[in-house]
Amino acid sequence: MFLAVTPIPSSKPTAETRILICEDDPFIALGWAELLSDEGYTVVGPAYKAETALELAYRHPPTLALIDIDLGGTIDGISVAAELAPLDVSVIFLTADYKRAGVEGRELAADILIKPVVENTVLQAVASALQRKQKTSAGGSVLSA
Repeated sequence: MFLAVTPIPSSKPTAETRILICEDDPFIALGWAELLSDEGYTVVGPAYKAETALELAYRHPPTLALIDIDLGGTIDGISVAAELAPLDVSVIFLTADYKRAGVEGRELAADILIKPVVENTVLQAVASALQRKQKTSAGGSVLSA
């Protein structure tokens, strides 16, 4: 049996491409960290709490952040994304909270992925967000839906 796989957009990771992972479930966080590291990205974290994610982001500014919305603490992932916005960090929400993601997170996110998420989907979203960021940084304009 053969599965159709959508090719991942070409966006070669570089040493400067840092991805912050902010996820309160250590099993999930470590899985995303390993996946991205295996693909050649530099992983910042993972951070299991919002406060730790922000400390890491200020010490090792990421290019992109994968953030869960419900972090189980007083500060949620949407607040983390809002803090990262002035630092020009693209954000992908990985969350089961699709209602909050669509209402509160839409303006802060390069993409929103609803859990459970398969690895290929995460890699595609990361590559696409980095490509859009690269085009925008190079002076090109990017239209969003």
